[in-house]
Amino acid sequence: MCQHAERLRETGRFAKVEIALLNGAPPVQDALVRIGTGVIRVVPFFMEDGYFSRVAVPRALGDRRVTTCPPVGVHDGMAGLIERHALAACDSLGVPSHAVAVLVVGHGSSGSPGRALALHRHASRVAATALFARVEAACLEETPFVADALLGLRAHPVVIIGFFANHGGHVRDDVPAIVAAEQTARGKAGHAVRFNGIVTDDPMMVQIIMDQAISDRGGE
Repeated sequence: MCQHAERLRETGRFAKVEIALLNGAPPVQDALVRIGTGVIRVVPFFMEDGYFSRVAVPRALGDRRVTTCPPVGVHDGMAGLIERHALAACDSLGVPSHAVAVLVVGHGSSGSPGRALALHRHASRVAATALFARVEAACLEETPFVADALLGLRAHPVVIIGFFANHGGHVRDDVPAIVAAEQTARGKAGHAVRFNGIVTDDPMMVQIIMDQAISDRGGE
């Protein structure tokens, strides 16, 4: 997030650009103090339009009058970033994209499973390009689970794209552990499984943040 914020500052498009965390430093109220008065547009750096964007962010903002914009993960451009990352991974593997299965992995929710997720919408859009053998979406905390999805893709090399906002425990530990277990299950003669990092590392995220910041879909 810090790198994206710095690049946003460099555009000169906004009077100030600050970042804040719901849990950690810098806290939201400190960022609001640094911004001061004027029009404030808050872009939630979350992948889904769920609890954190709809409840936790407004609660942290308190009674400060701001415009809350759509979270970055619902932007239609996310599908293009997923596609780009997947194609780069195919090149790295030395395998043509039409022979590769892409698995887009997100968090999901064990508390409220089954709701429509941006994750599935973006995966469907990438599948519609017909660039890859298959494109699926899977979650860590609700069905379809990642391990089950990988089991169904054993006829192909698999590129995994993380649909996560940051490099937390899911990215550092959970997904790599699942990938390692799957690669072991496939054996030395099996197709490769590669975790190609998270889509939000892409430099083009700056444009997505900017688009959301000027979106007329925000609610005050």
